[in-house]
Amino acid sequence: MRAFIDKVFVHSLILFILAYFISTIWTEVIFLHAMSAAGFIMLISILIVMPKRVLVLPILLISLSIAIVWLTSSPLGILWSGLREMSSIIPLVILITLISWIISHRPYVKALLSRGQNRIHTPIRFYTFTAAISHFISSFMTVGGIVFTFQMFQNLKRTETSNQAWDFTLSTAIMRGFTLTVLWTAVHPAFAYVIAGTNAPLIPTVLKGLGLALIGLVLAIFIFKFQMNQRKINVDVVPDFKNDMNERLDGLVWKFLIWVALLMGGIYTFNQGLDVNILLAVPVVIMVVTTLYFVCNRALAEYKQRWRRLMTVDLGNKKKEMILILSAGLLVGALKETGYGEVLFGYFLTGIDWLNLNVLIGLTFVVILLGFCGFPPIPAMVLLSGILMGIPGGYSTDLVALSLLLGVAVTLVIAPVTVPLLLISSQNKRSLAENGFRWNIVFGVSLLIVGIVYIQVLTLF
Repeated sequence: MRAFIDKVFVHSLILFILAYFISTIWTEVIFLHAMSAAGFIMLISILIVMPKRVLVLPILLISLSIAIVWLTSSPLGILWSGLREMSSIIPLVILITLISWIISHRPYVKALLSRGQNRIHTPIRFYTFTAAISHFISSFMTVGGIVFTFQMFQNLKRTETSNQAWDFTLSTAIMRGFTLTVLWTAVHPAFAYVIAGTNAPLIPTVLKGLGLALIGLVLAIFIFKFQMNQRKINVDVVPDFKNDMNERLDGLVWKFLIWVALLMGGIYTFNQGLDVNILLAVPVVIMVVTTLYFVCNRALAEYKQRWRRLMTVDLGNKKKEMILILSAGLLVGALKETGYGEVLFGYFLTGIDWLNLNVLIGLTFVVILLGFCGFPPIPAMVLLSGILMGIPGGYSTDLVALSLLLGVAVTLVIAPVTVPLLLISSQNKRSLAENGFRWNIVFGVSLLIVGIVYIQVLTLF
């Protein structure tokens, strides 16, 4: 029975994605209904097979959606439309994994690491190198970069280094490097949705976000240096990235950078030059570049195998993400269609006035509050974009977007439960609280303060 329901879920997810892409070309109502139907089937199948503890937040969101529709005596068609509210996010979340196919095809990262192995003998240099590599890889691999980076470095520890010191150093470097990517990386779903939801200009937002990310990396290094002295951490590493397979690494770094540039450049060209919505541009460019990569490397057989695995195995593991996305979409649709979104926006402005806060600062804290309530970044962005419209004060949309993204970045490292924390905990076998709040609260608060000041300074120009 479980196997049958899993197949139903996978086929419904594929139908949803296909209907979405077709609807962007052929605007027939049948494809909209197909998305809603596929979303409904996915929702039911997940509710049947997923553990009850995982369903607490989704059921709460679904219940709130139904309550809003019932209290306002609105038509049930609102809920049917809400099932496709996240139609642009679901293909993005699924297809972004294709980038990892390029990274794992050849030892690109090993070639990159071999360039810096002679410069990481001290703890500070090792930490800086690891954080920078984590940031770079996660910039186009998103959360997959956490596990990838951890596994690249996990065998470098010497016996003289304690497990506590090693886990703290490696895990905080990876987490801090990763969390800053959300501020500027176009392939990150939260960033892409904020850009689409606020209509912020892509390139100015990327540049301003990149500036804050670089400041954040420097901040992370200084905080580690302080924590290293405070905790008396002594990390000894073996900087040895030799190629066990005797593969040729010459020229791989440049080839890799060319493909990354092609990916990023393609997204900007589609979005800016062809005026394609970024939520559509990102998955389309990812598919085109990935296909082109395997064609150029004459590896179409492997490419087909990877697609087969995605369809038969990997999609079945996306239930948790899909239930959160679909339930958040129902709530956003109910809020938008019933007018409750405007009411909540009014309460938000009243609270900002009462606390005498700047609106941009208020947006950041709202995202953090949602994170501590259990909302993952993507549903939080969708929820806010459906509520917070017409921000007063004449602020530019790129600063509004950056304020929201700052909240996401802080939430990722200090909230009780986030996907990055789950991934890093699965690698070092430490608790979510230790990997998150205990080890990163100083960094999170410091990034919040520095980020708020950074954004306020930008408002002066």
